[in-house]
Amino acid sequence: MLTVRHLTKRYGGTTAVDDLTFEVPPGRVTGFLGPNGAGKSTTMRVLLGLDRPTCGEALVGGRPYAAIPEPAREVGALLDASAVHPGRSARAHLLALARGSGVARTRVAEVLEAVGLAEAARKRIGGFSLGMRQRLGIAGALLGDPAALVFDEPVNGLDMDGVLWVRRLVRDLAGEGRTVFVSSHLMSEMQLVADHLVVVAAGRLLVDAPMDEVIAAWSHTRTAVRTPDAALLAERLGAARAGGDRAPEVEVEPGAGGELLVRGLTPEQVGDVAHAAGVRVHTLYREEASLERAYLELTETAEEFAAGASDRPGRATAAAKEHA
Repeated sequence: MLTVRHLTKRYGGTTAVDDLTFEVPPGRVTGFLGPNGAGKSTTMRVLLGLDRPTCGEALVGGRPYAAIPEPAREVGALLDASAVHPGRSARAHLLALARGSGVARTRVAEVLEAVGLAEAARKRIGGFSLGMRQRLGIAGALLGDPAALVFDEPVNGLDMDGVLWVRRLVRDLAGEGRTVFVSSHLMSEMQLVADHLVVVAAGRLLVDAPMDEVIAAWSHTRTAVRTPDAALLAERLGAARAGGDRAPEVEVEPGAGGELLVRGLTPEQVGDVAHAAGVRVHTLYREEASLERAYLELTETAEEFAAGASDRPGRATAAAKEHA
């Protein structure tokens, strides 16, 4: 279990994390989301003993990182794949980590094989691609066979095969009963791998909820339609809304690309309204609910829900549902 309890971290007059509380239990993938500057990296650094909290606490298995006798066996992390000596080989880098953390040398070959770097084991890291460095960073996180893993942008720089490998890896780790905490800006990837989401903004908690609840609360399936007769079609769709039984909850709003976004009618129903009105339709399709849309909607109104949201983990979630 990773536990963040009333955590606050200030750097001079800047508050990076503000009274943040949440838990990351074992057996599932927990996604950590938020805009740049939201406090994600700072929270991870405090969890891993790289920064001290101003107040509150961040615990690994109920203890601060500094109090864990063999931390590499408790938690492994990938925070910055470039934080390695370029003149060392991959094998030498991992041997140094193993020696410093009390891990057997035989484990080095095992993790190099696991991440697909066995053939590059004796090559200098300075010649590695970003994707290879990411794999090496993951190897370092796995070195102590830890119960908890913390990954910051683990698919950064990976090709498609590497991305698919990371997806399987994090799901497999959670399936083994480990605690998996993943931060990423790639919403499509997060939607595929995470079971639960913790979303922060300005250092405060916005949402702590299962993935499906976040998507349901902040994103909806809708119909997108593009037409040169947008004003007329919007008027007729508004009339359809007033038709009572047919579409009592239709909402129409302009989209960023010039299309109309219609909530409450299927593409077939929008097409029927357009046909009856003699309106030309150039594009008509269903836009499914998604984490990306939910995240954008949520963070656009972050100030409303961030104020006071960190009193308890479920508070902002309740506000999100109320908003929906």
